[in-house]
Amino acid sequence: MHSLPELLTLAYRTLAPPPSSGVATVETTTPSEWLLVQLAREVHELLGRGLRNGYVERRERLPFVRGRTRPVLNPAQLPFLDCEYADFIVDTPENRLLRGVLELLAPAVRNRAVRRLYDDALSFLLNVEPVLPSLAQFDRISLTRLNRHYLPSLRLARLALEGAGVVDSAGSSTAPSYFVLMWQIWENAVAAALRDAQILDVLEKPRYGSAFVHEQGQPNVSVTLEPDLVLGRRLSPRMVIDLKWAPVLLPNRHGGLRLRNSHLYQMATYVTALDCDGLLLYPLMDDAVNATYVFNGHRVTVRTVDLGQTGLTDLRNAAADIAAAL
Repeated sequence: MHSLPELLTLAYRTLAPPPSSGVATVETTTPSEWLLVQLAREVHELLGRGLRNGYVERRERLPFVRGRTRPVLNPAQLPFLDCEYADFIVDTPENRLLRGVLELLAPAVRNRAVRRLYDDALSFLLNVEPVLPSLAQFDRISLTRLNRHYLPSLRLARLALEGAGVVDSAGSSTAPSYFVLMWQIWENAVAAALRDAQILDVLEKPRYGSAFVHEQGQPNVSVTLEPDLVLGRRLSPRMVIDLKWAPVLLPNRHGGLRLRNSHLYQMATYVTALDCDGLLLYPLMDDAVNATYVFNGHRVTVRTVDLGQTGLTDLRNAAADIAAAL
């Protein structure tokens, strides 16, 4: 792979990785700091546009009436009143999450220049209540047209939170390690490349529950199909795409190579149920493959994409080929 940050930029529609500035050595920079730099830069871009204020429910004791008041049960607390009110402030759930993730990751930043980026970003979030971030909090955030510009920062922050926290201290020095869900990044990147190729109808993870109909017996459990991508209308698709982050070829018992049968069987189910052509798309890991078969009257193509090219040229070319074939 030429550049994982470049793939992330396409997959999550974030800013491009920053240009090099100065010289870094193994002693001053860890392998995981590219993502920390990208997150800090995305947050700085967000700060340039301005943090979003929102109405936040607050409750505190005040010497005057504000909003709704609760009965004072302890006379010793007078003249302070128990008030509940909504305040239009910067202390919103999305800003709390960004501060929580930045504070969680900041101790792992060893490079001084990167650490200054984090300290600078956190200085703008001092009026935001610190929270211990969790994936459930990301799920509870509702994105509207008012806060949709937070999406790239929140996606990178969630990615950082999912992979942070693993440390290996078996050697002479302690180095933070990092894990990312490559299959998820691969799926998002391909969907983004297809949209860049002017394919308007790109459905991600659509669910089809009518292909399997329960006839008899117990339990009566519904069976749904959920392909990675469907191009075209949901009820009249033109192509179904299944994305695999794995080698496309496997050795057979005679020392040769074969395609992954389980992936082909899965695609055969999709093209039959959806009555359209299919594509199995893999990143190039071993041998390049670009082969088309006919199954039950439908074309099934197996193709690899070389991610080792600057600008993800092969991926964008593959997206253009798909657009031309529709």
